[in-house]
Amino acid sequence: MKSRILTLASDTFTYGIFILIGRFLTFLLTPFYTNYLTVEEVGDVGNFFALIAFVNVVYAFGMDLAYFRFYSQSNFHQSKIAFTYSYLTIITISLLCSFILWLWAPIYAHHLTNLPGDVFLVRLAVLVPLTDCLMVIPYAYLRMTRQVAKFSLIRFSLIVIAVALNIWFVVVLKIGIKGVFYAQLIANSVGVLLFIPIIIKHLTFSLESKLFKEMLKFGLPTVPATFSGILLQVVDRPILKFLTDSNQVGIYMVNYRLAIPMMLFVAMYDYAWRPFYLTNFESKDAKELFSRIFTYFVYSAGFVFLVTAFFIEFLVRLPFFGGRFIEPTYWQGMDIIPIVMLGYIFNGFYINFNAGINIEKKTQYLPVAVGISAIVNIMLNFVTIPFMGYRGAAWATFWAYLVSAIIIYYYSQKFYPIRYEWKKIVSLGIILISVFGITTTFTKEIELQVRFSVRLLALLFYTVTPFLLGIFGTKEKEFLFNLARKFFRKN
Repeated sequence: MKSRILTLASDTFTYGIFILIGRFLTFLLTPFYTNYLTVEEVGDVGNFFALIAFVNVVYAFGMDLAYFRFYSQSNFHQSKIAFTYSYLTIITISLLCSFILWLWAPIYAHHLTNLPGDVFLVRLAVLVPLTDCLMVIPYAYLRMTRQVAKFSLIRFSLIVIAVALNIWFVVVLKIGIKGVFYAQLIANSVGVLLFIPIIIKHLTFSLESKLFKEMLKFGLPTVPATFSGILLQVVDRPILKFLTDSNQVGIYMVNYRLAIPMMLFVAMYDYAWRPFYLTNFESKDAKELFSRIFTYFVYSAGFVFLVTAFFIEFLVRLPFFGGRFIEPTYWQGMDIIPIVMLGYIFNGFYINFNAGINIEKKTQYLPVAVGISAIVNIMLNFVTIPFMGYRGAAWATFWAYLVSAIIIYYYSQKFYPIRYEWKKIVSLGIILISVFGITTTFTKEIELQVRFSVRLLALLFYTVTPFLLGIFGTKEKEFLFNLARKFFRKN
């Protein structure tokens, strides 16, 4: 068990280093946007990429998840067939849909931007998901074959290209939000070129209709589920714009992004977790292993939460290109950051519980869990935003993620029961909430330097308390210490 947890930790760390640096570079675009685009333009960028996320779900058609499940380490021929079916299906659907969206651009251009009739901008946006989808299956192949470094290096390189070109187009050339799409399209094109050798190597004309039917049976139910998941993540922005204005959307989007450390933690864990459980579920101690990993996930997520919640306000005040890292207009919305991060933690719960559904091929229940949570999100947005503004959108997202975690836990336990260490997990949650609540209340009115020191001590208190209270026993202490020592020695 130790070696397998170390493998997961190592993969998470490798994914995490590149994702962390890459997302940080992407995050650096936020101060550029806030200083070189209007608040309305920042809101438009958020709305466009929210819509692109929906389009990506349609293009993938669930075949990316089907490829994960039907990839076989011991059967190279089946893996090539699964690659071929997944890739060709995605290409066919994406080309057809992109052509339709391109033709219809004049009809809906004025609904998607504050620049009326900007058809060219909409057509640029149409090309982004088309180039995105050409890389989905090659990326999945690298994850399943544990080519973690190669996967991370390619993604990181494309992010560097996109960020550099964003700065060039938006800051230097000052061409506005068109530059955002120019940058993304060029970076995506480079990525497609890099994947051509993998694509050519794994396409085959020796196909099996039975496997294709099985892949569709597995993948199709994930489409509404994934669509609902994206809806859950981004529907708050168009609703917020509908009920308020682009100014509120801009403030909300910037502060939502300031929760990026938790998003990064959950994302890099997910990258490593999916191939990990699909290659380890046949082990005799798999359920015990998954339970232990979930406990460690909760503890680690709590640490990330406190680091971000305690110290993000110091980051936004830093000088940046003649201004502040985040322009002071946006500071008023920083109180939503802890709310958003708690939502991300429950999204991590969902990711952990989802393992049983995929292992048992019960994907038909995914739309139920995510669909209900998406409906909850939409309803709560309409109920809370008129009274609370963008803060209502943050709370709606939190409750929606919690609902999705509860429902998927129910179905997962029904088909693949795991005895999670709930006593430890609840105890960790109580410690986290207590440390956060008491510390933020106590340090709210004191000077910055003292505030920083007190919060640093509080973070240390959270880190050691589970060991002092016996939540983690002596054997577990030794195991975690040895695991950390081997992990950092290896990396």
